[in-house]
Amino acid sequence: MSATVLVICPHADDGALFCGGLITRFAQAGWRVVLVRVTDDRTDAIDLSYDETIRVNTQQFNDAARLMGAETLELGYVTDCLGDVSRVELRECFIRLFRQYRPYAVVSFDPYAAYEPNLDHVVVSQAVEEAYWTATFDKHHPEHLAEGLAPHSVCERWYYARQLPKINCVVDIAPVLDIKIAAAAAHVEMIRNTLNQMRLQLRTAGQSVAALDAAIDSGDVQDFVRLWLERRGRLWGDAYGLAFAEVYRVDRFGAWEDYFQREAVPIPGAEPPVPFHLPLSMIEHGARLLP
Repeated sequence: MSATVLVICPHADDGALFCGGLITRFAQAGWRVVLVRVTDDRTDAIDLSYDETIRVNTQQFNDAARLMGAETLELGYVTDCLGDVSRVELRECFIRLFRQYRPYAVVSFDPYAAYEPNLDHVVVSQAVEEAYWTATFDKHHPEHLAEGLAPHSVCERWYYARQLPKINCVVDIAPVLDIKIAAAAAHVEMIRNTLNQMRLQLRTAGQSVAALDAAIDSGDVQDFVRLWLERRGRLWGDAYGLAFAEVYRVDRFGAWEDYFQREAVPIPGAEPPVPFHLPLSMIEHGARLLP
């Protein structure tokens, strides 16, 4: 039996693009990684119908997950419309997942990130954050308990974002960078749509980029994905003495971290079944968040 990490992403390509290195390293270390897609990504393609967009993006989501060593789980909400969904309704979905899968760690968008333009990201991050503590209450959704799902507390919260409010964990992704790039590039239609957004903006500015046009028209997005992810990975790697890196805000016990580091003792037989020995650089002194 392996320990479990849930990676909760609003959209199919978020996992590979934002935390594909971490997902792959968890999986390679023997963890069960469950990649949760909250929406159906029905609008994230060009020149395809809604139904075809859903079908293709779902297939490419599964292809990318296999490359990283993750399972997939679909919640099926309509994409780009989570602003209309009750936070409490969405929170209940995540509470149920925490109680069902009983993960040691959860990875998702940081609810306190600055300058996040995608409302789906904001809504998911807020619902996930509140689900961490409400999943521990036996008065929240007692119907879960009647189904045999007991309260559960996630131990570690791994947050990513375009701009994190604080970085306290840096992951060396150089050994798995090619897998991260391949997984991201598997999302051909979603990447084409992202590149097309750039093309439309360039046209408004009266400009064009031939390589961008060629990638959109041909569907060969590998070079753009590699350029994008290598540049971002190298930026964080240079900052922390690594070749390529991903950065996170990791929270375990919050203000109690130092106290529990001093006073907590292992419960025999209750340690995570697969020790997590990734080469991590903890930025904050004393913030030893992993065994």
